Amino acid sequence: MTDIIEEGGQCAGVVAEDADGHVLELRAPYTLLASGGIGGLYEHSTNYPHLTGDAVRIAKAHGLRLEHLDYVQIHPTTLYSKKPGRRFLISESVRGEGAVLLDKDGNRFTDELQPRDVVTQAIRRQMEKDGTDHVWLSMEPIGKETILRHFPNIYRHCLEEGYDVTKERIPVVPAQHYFMGGIWVDSDSRTSLDRLYAAGETSCNGVHGANRLASNSLLESMVFAKRAAEKIATGLGKERRAEG
Repeated sequence: MTDIIEEGGQCAGVVAEDADGHVLELRAPYTLLASGGIGGLYEHSTNYPHLTGDAVRIAKAHGLRLEHLDYVQIHPTTLYSKKPGRRFLISESVRGEGAVLLDKDGNRFTDELQPRDVVTQAIRRQMEKDGTDHVWLSMEPIGKETILRHFPNIYRHCLEEGYDVTKERIPVVPAQHYFMGGIWVDSDSRTSLDRLYAAGETSCNGVHGANRLASNSLLESMVFAKRAAEKIATGLGKERRAEG
């Protein structure tokens, strides 16, 4: 998608481009934008790199109402890598179990159980102080049995990357995780442009505030998408009856 089709104060579909560069007009009585978040704009993100806020950019160009574009959640601990692509999230429950953050000299530098934004700031300050592009996370205080029982996926993934978390520390870095702002929508996922809807991370429907509780992303994606679908179905039904 490269644009939306706006005619007579309404959305009439989207403009798209295929792999060969051919421009297509895809017309529809109703359109729903669900292009995910903005992680691809960041050096480090838990999102896929193709998620670059395209729908928000297009909405801005058409003068649609946007909301809280500064509401961006950063996760403090993702596995540091120089490889392209999304970063692997090291759950905060690891720190809850006793994992500690260390500077380049192996010294603990913050309280790991503080809120995400506070821990992220502490890591950023330490990276700047040490002149490094990551800090270290040690899961050794948790114990091998607990690691294997509670965090088998983290253990396996880190092992694939060359780190045995039962024996050694791992490099971690803060990464963009979730976008709470976006295209403003009402309680039925309608945008400020008639016949255009938005759902999921693309939209801003007010369920998050300036931070995010994990399960609210499911609410944002599933409940509000269902509401949009029901509203669209109702609209189409009325139009068909009027035509009949």
